[in-house]
Amino acid sequence: MLLKFRFSNFRSFRTEQELSLIASKLPGSGNGLFSPPGLREQVLPVAAIYGANASGKTAVIKAFEFMANAVRFSHSQWQPDQRIPVEPFAGDEPALPSEFSVDVILAGVRHQYGFAANSQAILREWLYIYPKGQRQVWFERSEGEPISFGAKMPGENKTIEGLTRKNSLFLSVAAQNNHEDLSPVHRWFSESVSFEIGHVALIGRDYDRATTARYCQDEAAKATIVRLLSRADLGIAGLNVQVTQVSELSKKVMELLRPSLPPGASLPETDYAIRLLHRVADQTVPFESDQESSGTLAYLALLGPVVRLLKNGGTLWVDELDTSLHPLMAIQVIRLFGNPASNPQSAQLILNTHDTNLLSTGDLRRDQIWFTEKDSAGSSHLYPLTDFKPRRHENLENGYLQGRYGAIPFIHPDYLTGNAGGNGEKS
Repeated sequence: MLLKFRFSNFRSFRTEQELSLIASKLPGSGNGLFSPPGLREQVLPVAAIYGANASGKTAVIKAFEFMANAVRFSHSQWQPDQRIPVEPFAGDEPALPSEFSVDVILAGVRHQYGFAANSQAILREWLYIYPKGQRQVWFERSEGEPISFGAKMPGENKTIEGLTRKNSLFLSVAAQNNHEDLSPVHRWFSESVSFEIGHVALIGRDYDRATTARYCQDEAAKATIVRLLSRADLGIAGLNVQVTQVSELSKKVMELLRPSLPPGASLPETDYAIRLLHRVADQTVPFESDQESSGTLAYLALLGPVVRLLKNGGTLWVDELDTSLHPLMAIQVIRLFGNPASNPQSAQLILNTHDTNLLSTGDLRRDQIWFTEKDSAGSSHLYPLTDFKPRRHENLENGYLQGRYGAIPFIHPDYLTGNAGGNGEKS
């Protein structure tokens, strides 16, 4: 379970930012909040990020995706002489470190893991755990120095240190070498974290729908997805999954498109496709994907990861939840995570959106709403609505659109009338 994520010097963010899923002590109902063992605070199931275009909303998600991919792949897939694919703040010295860290609860114990890197090397890396609230140092790494291991960290640590390259994480190396005590941290990044980024693109959406189709091989998951599609009033009565072997021509095409697939995605040998069954008069008719609306396809692509996370637990990061989705469908997804009955494994959803309707439905607490905004120097900042101490029954949607909390675009009226460059007249 994710508690906090911190990062700095990444894309449009220059200084350290923190996204916290620790619930504030707000008056009113705490229904839907998590109370994990080993933690005195409660934890939020959902966080929503608002902001103008190019303000940094997607960069928050991409920062976490970079961290997760570094943990997953730095040892197994990055080449020894490969530059680290970090994206520092434009305009700064490229040698300056970008830093990433998380606080998570694993098996009832708080873990804090992080690292700092530039394009050439991992500069620092650390792991602290907090059994019974007391900090234990498991390891600390600094470039050019031996890794310092805590007295209570078990395992063949020195042997694994010898296998650690300057551009790979010790955690990644340890997991690849079956380090029993570090593998749970690695598994959290590799198995409990999912991303839906840019699925508006045709290739990404097709990949996501194929993922949903594969997940529908499980009959229980298929039934849940059909039920959610039916509740969305899309006229859908069921679905069929078609399974075929990928042709040699398709394999060649997919190989060309590999850079457009999600990081770490493998090319399938088997093709899975969904045909939705629609109620038409008194019969059920299967539709091809090109007969479906973009909203139906977007919702279908999202439901596979959502249902999987609700069943198994974990954290889902969604870029632009509102893309092609009716506001009521987006609300339905948020409610699935906020309802203990549909979310027994305490899965979490972190999203960005422009849909201001979500601010007025009452489905988001004030501490679940975050904003991104750029300053005059072009540096983005991430901050919570609670910084403004809004009243309990304040109209958050109106307040946001009126600029009370910042994070909205400023459109000069002259741009709307065609006078952006001025006409030389004096008022």
